[in-house]
Amino acid sequence: MDRTKGERRDSIWLAMSIRRLGAIIRKEFRHIRRDRRLFFLVTVSPAIMLVAFAYLFSFDTARIPFAYYDRDRSAESRQLLMALATDRELRFVGEVASYDDLRAAMQAGRIRLGLVIPPGFGADLVAGRTTTVQLLGDGSDPITAAVQMARLTGMIGEWGQAYRRLNPTPPIDVRALVWFNPFLRSSHSMVPALLAIVLILPGMAVALALTREKELGSFESLAATPVRPAEYILGKLIPYLVYGLVGAAGAVAVALFWFRVPLRGSPLDLAGMTLFYLLATLGVITFVAGFMATQSTALRAVLLLFLVPSVFLSGILLPVDPQTRLTAESLPATHFVVIARGLFLKGQSWQALGRPLFILAMMALLSITFSILTLRKRVG
Repeated sequence: MDRTKGERRDSIWLAMSIRRLGAIIRKEFRHIRRDRRLFFLVTVSPAIMLVAFAYLFSFDTARIPFAYYDRDRSAESRQLLMALATDRELRFVGEVASYDDLRAAMQAGRIRLGLVIPPGFGADLVAGRTTTVQLLGDGSDPITAAVQMARLTGMIGEWGQAYRRLNPTPPIDVRALVWFNPFLRSSHSMVPALLAIVLILPGMAVALALTREKELGSFESLAATPVRPAEYILGKLIPYLVYGLVGAAGAVAVALFWFRVPLRGSPLDLAGMTLFYLLATLGVITFVAGFMATQSTALRAVLLLFLVPSVFLSGILLPVDPQTRLTAESLPATHFVVIARGLFLKGQSWQALGRPLFILAMMALLSITFSILTLRKRVG
């Protein structure tokens, strides 16, 4: 008996009828087209909400990963690095062997700040001459970059006062350089990240659609038909996935042409990764909505479990706090924020964004599968 149940569970993807699946897809497409509010929620509202959120959160910090390139290797340069190492807000990743390695580490997201100490640094300090260091910041997170670079500049300047002579000029001239967002425009960082928030709306729509059928009683009628759980769930998801991609295209167009955010990565990569994010979001919300009986309950669940936590915990406003990392990692938005900023500002590819993309793919697969399995228990 247990073997038979296991075989049935394993065949949920193989026993579908394409005809029944197509019928549900056509039905859902017609429903979305006829319901103007639902059509607006899925296709147009992501772009409108992106504009509203971008202006709302457009203000110009977790230990910041830091690396250095010491070209001087003098006693003075080591003393400076030891002084910085005592800062609790910096996490020393280590030393790099070249300037290009520093840029590559920052582009890959392994560090947020970098320091370059030039040759002759120690000799100039000892001789009483003004010397320079270069401070590098990751502009894809302008809030952190601006705050931490200003703070680090102050620390270096304060440390250099021990070498001050009669010369009124500061002993160390800190020259700051910001990569990937040189003018620290908050919109260039916030707008791509906010795509993760506005693209939760198709998930909200599918949650309302699922619970609406329960409220109207049509779900019980559908349960009496030969439609299988996999056909029902996929038939519900595919139309919202299609319209969600349409809404995502509108939101990306707003980001590119209204806010002038540069897209340094491939548009095809962006489309493919957005598809994975929509699948993960729709799948997780569908699984949760399966346990809700009314539209109002589903709406509150989406707001409290997905929308609000995604705004404050996913790294949009501030870096993910270690104390909330487990919760943040459970949100699809956390991983899409990394993807969107990496594609728009750093030009990263599938290889560099493999980890968040893999997590989204697993979220999509597991949540859709569990949605089918739990629906099967309720129907059968």
